[in-house]
Amino acid sequence: MEDGTGALIKVKVHDAIARDGGNIAQLIGELRGGDFYSKLYAAQTLSEVSETRGEALRAKALGDPTAISTLMDATKENEVIRNEALLLLVALTRGNEELQKLVAFEGAFERAFSIIAEEGGGDGGIVVQDCLELCNNLLRDTPSNQTLFRENGFVRNVPALAVVERSIGADGASVIPAQKCANTLCALETIHLLVSTDEDQTKREAIRLDAELETMMIQQRIDGCRANQTELAKYGTVDILIRAALGDTAVKVASVRIAALRALAALVLDHDGNQTALFSASAERAGTVTEPALLSCGRTALHGETQSERDAAASVLGAAMRGNPDGQILLVSTLAPTGYGGPDGTDESSLGGLLARALMPKNGASMAFDQASVAAAGILREMLHRNDKSRLKALRVNLEGVNARSSSSELLLPRCVRQLAVTFTNEEDKTNVEKLQTVFLRLLIVWLYECAPAVDAFLSSPGHLPAIADLAKTGGCTESQHVAALACVVLGCCLLENSSTVLDVVSARVGLQNFFMKWENMTTSEFYVNVSKKAKLPKPLTRANASNLANSISEELPEYAPGGGLYDHEITIFINDLEERVKSSIMSLYAKPAGAADEPATSTFAKRVDEDDVGYLVRLQQALHESQKDLSVARARNAVLAEQLLNGTRSDAPAQDHDARGSPESGARNASTEALHSAVEAAKRASAGEINALKHELDDMRRLADERQESLTSLSTAYNGLEAEVYRLEAESKGLREKLHAVADSDGGLAPNTAALDVARDAGREEGRRLAEANVEIRVRDAVAAALAEAAEAHESELNDLLACLGQEEASKEHLYAKLLELGQDEFALEAELAAIVIDDDDG
Repeated sequence: MEDGTGALIKVKVHDAIARDGGNIAQLIGELRGGDFYSKLYAAQTLSEVSETRGEALRAKALGDPTAISTLMDATKENEVIRNEALLLLVALTRGNEELQKLVAFEGAFERAFSIIAEEGGGDGGIVVQDCLELCNNLLRDTPSNQTLFRENGFVRNVPALAVVERSIGADGASVIPAQKCANTLCALETIHLLVSTDEDQTKREAIRLDAELETMMIQQRIDGCRANQTELAKYGTVDILIRAALGDTAVKVASVRIAALRALAALVLDHDGNQTALFSASAERAGTVTEPALLSCGRTALHGETQSERDAAASVLGAAMRGNPDGQILLVSTLAPTGYGGPDGTDESSLGGLLARALMPKNGASMAFDQASVAAAGILREMLHRNDKSRLKALRVNLEGVNARSSSSELLLPRCVRQLAVTFTNEEDKTNVEKLQTVFLRLLIVWLYECAPAVDAFLSSPGHLPAIADLAKTGGCTESQHVAALACVVLGCCLLENSSTVLDVVSARVGLQNFFMKWENMTTSEFYVNVSKKAKLPKPLTRANASNLANSISEELPEYAPGGGLYDHEITIFINDLEERVKSSIMSLYAKPAGAADEPATSTFAKRVDEDDVGYLVRLQQALHESQKDLSVARARNAVLAEQLLNGTRSDAPAQDHDARGSPESGARNASTEALHSAVEAAKRASAGEINALKHELDDMRRLADERQESLTSLSTAYNGLEAEVYRLEAESKGLREKLHAVADSDGGLAPNTAALDVARDAGREEGRRLAEANVEIRVRDAVAAALAEAAEAHESELNDLLACLGQEEASKEHLYAKLLELGQDEFALEAELAAIVIDDDDG
């Protein structure tokens, strides 16, 4: 009770002091005085007020132009006053960017490292920790202070503070003093702050910037981090962090190892030089033996003591491969176990072999939960991330050991799919199984997206697509909405490459309404929303939590990555972009089947220049059959979609009252149903419009074909009639010629000369041919019309030939008739004979 009363009195006193700005000004003024105890008590009072009324004290400090310079001068006083002034500066600069900049430009960095040197460097006491905490407050998400820190050469002092040399305790075990451990943690935080592009959300939420200024700030932060990465690497920071976290030289305190791994990941991320240094670095193992640092990091990622340490080691491997395509391909090429050593891969000599061993079944079990396989899948995903060559190379990876290979191979992709069938025997493993399935599904998403060979390999096995579809429908053995939603994303990646087959499976096994509803439920879930936010810096180390971490070897750093291991920030960005593409693809498939032609109907059914009538009609018939086939497919899909919507509407009907009362899922269900109805209506309208246009086009083609057929028939009839007339006239001419010769023989005179008639006839024929050729040339030059016009022109030219011949035969007949009359033949007898010849010809 007394403690509670004392605390209440203390708070009231602090309120009274902070309420009146004159009190704060007077206390700050006392620091400029000459009396030692006045300075000491003023500094202590201000420190205590900052604990309970920090915001009020910061506001007063900003309003007093001499406050910061007075506090900085106090750090040059006696050690006791100096230490109190340091604590006050640490409290004032926590989360206030304006004060951070003012303190930094008053020479805080120079004074802090001067005190660190006076106190013995990284092996010093708690004052060193306070100085590092002050520097971290000033550097935390403040690009201008980081630039000042770098340009004044303070970066070179930081790596030495993170060096940890273990000593042997009385019991023979290697130990690190607790204060040295706390100092190292603060130095590792300094390195992480200098090279991380993450933001301090607490600070940024209070600052609202326009889009242009925000973009400029982000770029400034990125440029500063790249410069800090380069500067830190000059002083051996990569090797220092490797020694602190990996191999036999690793610190026995878990929190230090985790902090070193996180700093190492940020140090090499998107930096070519540091990635190369990490690939070539080594870590000690078994005394004098060394191994690649990446292999040692892989062992930690798969078999580390704690989950935080395993995640931190995996983040180092991911950072080493991001934006490093050559490194990704190099590591994928090692994805094959040697077949030697124990099942934990302790004797594997490459990172790829270690991962391949982790993905293989253990102890003869085909499907069982294994933490190492989860970590291996996450690392493999980084190997394949945005690298087509590594994804294609991974399709050929055989997981069988080199000394156990047989005719049957264990390919990597089918193994990853089979791993999704893992089950659990008790409720404690349910969360682990859910995480395993989500990690492998995210691996498949990265592998299959915009990689047609990978999708073809995935679909080549008849069991893969139904297995993923069943996961999308039920969520697997855990019935997890996250597993189901990520399975839907995998189906979406396949749908973009092989739309028709995958869409039919999705419609039959999952249902489009359920498909999109699971997708929407995922994007609105708490895990997904939290991880979709910008990455943020971990919470700052303070005296209290640094001491707790330093005094317990099993204590872990607080977890700062949201998502529960089910999602990561980058996958949320990808899913948000992919969702619209999948919806558009499905709508276009329902509006136009996959086999439908992309060119407009007018160009599809128009006659080609070099095409005859028969080929044109055959092509029209083929187009009609293909269109009917596509129409049948579209109708079948629309029928399935309509049935699913009808079933969904019926199932939702009993729950309408509950939804109206504010069910949390009603909005998502209604939105999904409306979206699907809109998609169906749009598909129906598009299909109906295309079908009507096709029908009109086919009707026009049929009508045109009938007209051409009638024209051809009439022309053929006229041509046959003209030919018959020519034959008749030739017969008449022949009869008249024979009659003329007979009369000449009976009179005993010379036979009349008919050569002139033959010449005239031949000339007439030649003239008709010439005219016909002229007509043909004219019509060829104007050949833009359809096949009917071309056929009509050809028949017309032949008709002209026949008419010319007919005219010549008629002229010959008249000439012979006149000659016979001149020879004395009876006119009436000749006419009767000619009539008889005509009648005989007609009868014949």
